[in-house]
Amino acid sequence: TCKGKHLFFHFDDDIVHIHLGLYGWFTTRKNKGQAIKDSARLRITNDEYMSDLVGPTACEIFDKQKYIAKINSLGPDPLWDTADPEEAWHKITKSKKTVGQLLMDQSVIAGIGNVYRAELLFLSNQSPFTPGKELQRDKFDSLWHDSVRLLKVGAEDGKIKTVTDGHLTDDEVKLHGCAQTSYVYKRTGSPCRVCADVVQADDMGGRTLYWCPSCQSS
Repeated sequence: TCKGKHLFFHFDDDIVHIHLGLYGWFTTRKNKGQAIKDSARLRITNDEYMSDLVGPTACEIFDKQKYIAKINSLGPDPLWDTADPEEAWHKITKSKKTVGQLLMDQSVIAGIGNVYRAELLFLSNQSPFTPGKELQRDKFDSLWHDSVRLLKVGAEDGKIKTVTDGHLTDDEVKLHGCAQTSYVYKRTGSPCRVCADVVQADDMGGRTLYWCPSCQSS
């Protein structure tokens, strides 16, 4: 099971909960009986392959009750066909926190990280500094629609690609099949791909927020 940034492996009554965080990853290789390294938190094997988990934020054993509590604590996941965006809309419009802060809150929407926050807000022409209770419904609908679309692309390709070909350079178009692209994320000081204004960066909630002051003026 996977919801947002949380992965669950089910083994009878025991459930392994994993949150990769910024530095966690799995390495998979042929199973030749290699010794497990001290840095590995988990190893999964069969007769042919082995996979080691290194550097996760969390790797722990859950029982069913704890698993259900974790799932219920998370907001709707745009990758789930059964996700109800109204849950997120209700929480956002009751909050005085900024939209930029709320998009990073996993209890509001599960699965959106810093890259997607910046790109979704840009694509919706939404200021990250707008209080949630002032967010317009059409802007929320745009944010949700793009989150469903882009998270599915990322899940399928394994890379975050948000820029359409018309906004890429010729060199970027050639690499578009294998490279991550963005409108504003980590493009501080560069001209906006749409309006040519300078992309800005600010701290928000301990993470760097990237935005275009012209495209996202409201």
